[in-house]
Amino acid sequence: MSLQTPKLDDRKFQDIVSEARSKIPLYCPKWTDYNLSDPGITVIEMFAWMVDMLLYRLNRVPDKNYIKFMDMIGIRLEPPKPAVADVTFRLSVPQPEPVTIPQGTEVATVRTETQEAISFTTDRDFKILVPTLTYALTTPDNQVFTDITAALKNPDRKVSVFQEVPKENNAFYLGFVEDLALHTLTLTFESNIEGIGVNPKDPPWIWEFWDGEYERWSPMRLESDTTGGLNTNGQVIVHMPVSSTLTDINGFSACWIRCRALQPRTGQSAYTSSPKVKNIITESFGCAIRASQSMRIKNELVGRSRGIAGQLFQLRHIPVLKRENGETIEVERSDGEFELWQEVADFSESSSSDKHFTLDGITGEIQFGPTIKQPSGEEKQYGTVPPNGMRIRFSSYRAGGGVIGNVGEGTITVLKSSIPYVDWVKNYDQAKGGTDAETLDLAKLRVPQILRTNTRAVTNEDFEYLAVQASPKIARAKCISPGNSTDKDSPAPGSVRVLLVPAIPDSECNRYISAEQLEITRKSREEVTAFLDERRLLGTHLEVGIPKYLYVSIEAHISVRRGYQQQAVADVEKSLYRYLNPVCGGTDGTGWQFGRSLNVAEINACLQNIENVDYIEEVKIYLINHQTKERQEVRKINVPPDGVICSDKHVVIVEK
Repeated sequence: MSLQTPKLDDRKFQDIVSEARSKIPLYCPKWTDYNLSDPGITVIEMFAWMVDMLLYRLNRVPDKNYIKFMDMIGIRLEPPKPAVADVTFRLSVPQPEPVTIPQGTEVATVRTETQEAISFTTDRDFKILVPTLTYALTTPDNQVFTDITAALKNPDRKVSVFQEVPKENNAFYLGFVEDLALHTLTLTFESNIEGIGVNPKDPPWIWEFWDGEYERWSPMRLESDTTGGLNTNGQVIVHMPVSSTLTDINGFSACWIRCRALQPRTGQSAYTSSPKVKNIITESFGCAIRASQSMRIKNELVGRSRGIAGQLFQLRHIPVLKRENGETIEVERSDGEFELWQEVADFSESSSSDKHFTLDGITGEIQFGPTIKQPSGEEKQYGTVPPNGMRIRFSSYRAGGGVIGNVGEGTITVLKSSIPYVDWVKNYDQAKGGTDAETLDLAKLRVPQILRTNTRAVTNEDFEYLAVQASPKIARAKCISPGNSTDKDSPAPGSVRVLLVPAIPDSECNRYISAEQLEITRKSREEVTAFLDERRLLGTHLEVGIPKYLYVSIEAHISVRRGYQQQAVADVEKSLYRYLNPVCGGTDGTGWQFGRSLNVAEINACLQNIENVDYIEEVKIYLINHQTKERQEVRKINVPPDGVICSDKHVVIVEK
């Protein structure tokens, strides 16, 4: 049981009035009129109100002491975080020379009558390169490759991109010497009608890129295809994701993309012969740049130094986002030039010669080093004092952030900075990651955990807490140690296994989450590993991995109110996807518990109180094997300690 802080005085307004009225016969026996209209009662109520305010302030003393303790141990409110989005810049025409999109380029949403435009700025310079198609390969099975580079340069030859009769996993590869991550590529094909049998609007193939984060081939966004399945002259426009990297294919190191033949799905026409290509021209039509919801302010003059210790200055735009390289205070020198100073968390280790300052990102307050009297009586200066009369400015900083920046896809369409050759901008995906500044109540919740871990990973709870702190892309963590699992695959003595669950936006928790979304990128895994390695005990072997996901499909037979069938089905599906969710599911909404089993009765309880659902006729649970696609009906699913439940596709059937 948690310790309950007592109120220093728990009397309320009415208690004080009642106590004062009870003393009237003792001190004023001739006063007999106690009506509310009596002037004496009015005076009593006035003083009771004043005392009530004093008691309210008095009872806040424990909170004040708690907050001062938080300040003493160095806890600060977390500043807001900006939403980020990959914004596509489209050129009017492909250029023969590289085009640079400078850092700080401003784009925004459309201003409406009810909402101001929300601005985003690009995080870095980006150069749209001119692609050089260097390698072209074909393969029947991704094992044996044929080099068709020279053949494509011969105007008298036509090259088959698949086998004579295309089969699944036939592919042709295009390799570029440039790193084309985030580029928009236009592939102009010169083809003849050779790929007979296929529906030109729905060919059975997919465009993929080499994904450096997951180290696999992943689908890329196909914007348009006017080639009719590579049967006529036309263009294919594809978008290269940020995780695209160079890799080796058949001994050639390049930035690779490929077109891979698929097994036709039900109702889809198949190739009866391979399409043939005479020539391919590649061009860059634009790029996608990471932009943050912020406003960049440069060279803001904050004031002049008075030559005293502990000076305070104020930035005009708040809240201030986390500073990047080059974003710092500059203090004028005697020759008129400005010198960079260093931001620190506090002055505890600053000497009198260190050019340090602190900045509160939420309030925008800048402070220079104070002078503090030592126990010996000597006054010690922490950090250099800026020379008297010298100007002080902030080189550059970004202000903004918050959930307001989590705008939907296709809403960032206004180019506020003028850039030659850029025709339009657009975000194809939703902006994500924006959070408001931390509240004091949330900061209080962090105190016990911070005191418990002390930035060291010793217990299972320490590893789990620190793993989540290591990366914003991690939502949950589970630490498995040799002593808390009976599984034969449990860690060896002296080892701990930390299982990571990725962060999923809350808006996606109400629908099906694919297996790819639950994978951990190599970068996130490395961030967590490095963070925990610095804090683990010497001699402890660390393993970082992912849980055993048990995919569950629910078949629910329900009876609904007449006229509400569509809404009821949607609500049931939403409840199932959210409840059986490793990120935001379970009974407390923080993710399905590791090792917690699932049975039919629990699903019935989950669906019982959904509006417009009269009753639950029947519930069936299927355990899905993603490798074999096998569905096994079960009454109960026992989950291992390193396992967690997640949703496969659910089926809701309305009984007549």
